[in-house]
Amino acid sequence: MFNIQKQSGKPLYQQIIEGIEAAIISGELSPGERLPSERDLSIWLNVNRSTVIRALDELADRNIIIKKLGSGTYVNDQKWGLLTYPSFNWRNNIVDSYQQLPSFQPTSTQSNHDLRNGDLPIDLYPSLKLPEWDWQSLILAEQQDNAQLGILSLRESVQQYLKTRFNFTVSVEQIMITSGAQQAISLIALGLLKPGDAIGIEQPSYFYALPIFQSVGLRIYGIPVDQHGLSIERLDELVHKHSLKMLFVNPNFQNPTGSVMPMNRKKALMDFCRRKNLPIVEDDAYSQLSFYSTIDTSPIKQLDIEGQTIYIGSLSKYLGKSIRIGWMIAPESVVNHLANIRQKLDSGLSALPQVMAEHYLNHYAFTHEEHLRKELHQRAQNCVQWLKETLPNDYQFDLPLGGFHLYLTHKNATKNIIDSLADMNILALSCEYFGDKKLQNSARLSFTHFTNES
Repeated sequence: MFNIQKQSGKPLYQQIIEGIEAAIISGELSPGERLPSERDLSIWLNVNRSTVIRALDELADRNIIIKKLGSGTYVNDQKWGLLTYPSFNWRNNIVDSYQQLPSFQPTSTQSNHDLRNGDLPIDLYPSLKLPEWDWQSLILAEQQDNAQLGILSLRESVQQYLKTRFNFTVSVEQIMITSGAQQAISLIALGLLKPGDAIGIEQPSYFYALPIFQSVGLRIYGIPVDQHGLSIERLDELVHKHSLKMLFVNPNFQNPTGSVMPMNRKKALMDFCRRKNLPIVEDDAYSQLSFYSTIDTSPIKQLDIEGQTIYIGSLSKYLGKSIRIGWMIAPESVVNHLANIRQKLDSGLSALPQVMAEHYLNHYAFTHEEHLRKELHQRAQNCVQWLKETLPNDYQFDLPLGGFHLYLTHKNATKNIIDSLADMNILALSCEYFGDKKLQNSARLSFTHFTNES
């Protein structure tokens, strides 16, 4: 695996640390792989066992390896705190990416309640009719000035939509149209961060499953969330310890927990990040889907007076994958910089989905959202009632306040919760995908697909 040089002048335990880190980065040691025992390592490297123990203890403190009592020492198969450089081992990349993604295969048992899929079911899509645009008009729209930010008329529609929905006023020059939220996040990672930078994300969070962070070589640190969102106390601990460069949050109906960050915590988070000069990326996919009018889903971006928050909105959750359109709101210099990067990567966006998105925002959005709120609220209530009748008392979950998801925990799990639920014909998504360290006893259920006939 590696050798140490006793004449190099560098402490032996540091050489062991660097050797193990290099083996992980190169793929020689795989996530979850068992390391040789302390005794075997000391014999192989010809060093005292205490030197090996010191090196492994430091790696364990940094969460790069995990010591399991009575079992051995393993490479951490989670990504928290690891510096993951891009790898040119194509086969490993393909396998790793595949393993990160959930699979929604048809089930042979008709009684199964398959609640893994986090997308909107087809029956809840709007009956959207194509606007009357000729092909020449689409081509001209793509060639208009500043079209790399998106068609001007769509950016104006987004501007008016945010004004009406949140009383949120933003300059059209600060709006960039994207191919969904994931493209926006990818551009931010590519254009505003560099390999080795540390970022904070919620734990658990769907951000954890995005391969862009690993492919760019970012260090990821999880900040626990409670029923009111991200813990600012834990964030405070990590900011200085790891020199965080950016914070990614999903404050409204967070995926997977469904929690909503109340306004007082949003203000506290904004104040904290302002003092620490920490940029925020706010992904706001579900705020329009509140089941109760008393819940304040105003964006954190509304509190930003210094331009340190990037706001991401999207229609992908409402219109499906065929019209993958979203928007990014940031200082003008930032959106222009990221638009230039996208232009070099893929020559920008097609006009057709932008025209469809504009048509939806101008003629369908508010009516469709109202329908979704009522229908999803009913499905959530039906799902909750069924779970209460079906699950033993040691399963716990908070009542959904909006969005798509319900977060389930098992207090006294004796085996993996996914297997336990499967025994009851319930298919859920393991919170392994969301970086939850309590992998055995937490799962996400998406009630969007729940019907009495599921």
